[in-house]
Amino acid sequence: NTTPIGTVTLPERCYSLDVQGQLLVCATAERHIVTINLNNPTNIYKKIDSPLKWQTRVVACFPAGDGYAVGSIEGRVAIQYVEDKDAVNNFSFKCHRKEGTTTKDGTNVFAVNSITFHQQHGTFSTAGSDGVMYFWDKDSKTRLKTFDAAPGPIAATAFNRTGTIFAYAVSYDWSKGHSGMTAGHVNKVMLHALKDEEIKKKPKK
Repeated sequence: NTTPIGTVTLPERCYSLDVQGQLLVCATAERHIVTINLNNPTNIYKKIDSPLKWQTRVVACFPAGDGYAVGSIEGRVAIQYVEDKDAVNNFSFKCHRKEGTTTKDGTNVFAVNSITFHQQHGTFSTAGSDGVMYFWDKDSKTRLKTFDAAPGPIAATAFNRTGTIFAYAVSYDWSKGHSGMTAGHVNKVMLHALKDEEIKKKPKK
């Protein structure tokens, strides 16, 4: 059947979207973020400007379906709840950056290409153009694990259904345009067997 069961007109081009339960989140050009309640799927529930200043690269819903994470091209992630009553828990943080001498403040900044939540523990991963991946706990605002850098940008990540394996794709992400697409660029999918201590939330002290 070529007829869609529903249509939603977005404010701009769609760059990333994710679904969890009844929550659909869509990030578009011009930093718009649209949330849709799938109980009423053809109406936009809420539209906001991204809490991050630069172009959105990725959005990912919390497993509880009450919020989402936003990643930008400027090495930042925002944790955003859908409802205003939970806004006190919103925050953003820097990641995927390297100390260097090529920018004004001496920091090289990389895009956040992928954010993936662990369905059992509620923790999440970020992966970037720098080839580095991290595991995070949003509730305690802590970093749980830093991976050694891969031999190229990380384009996509995923946890398996049981949350025991973390998959990541090492591939050119076009962050440097055509000139960055060099011969022999690494292009592979890797699997990491998870240990509980890497991905579980740390007990509160």
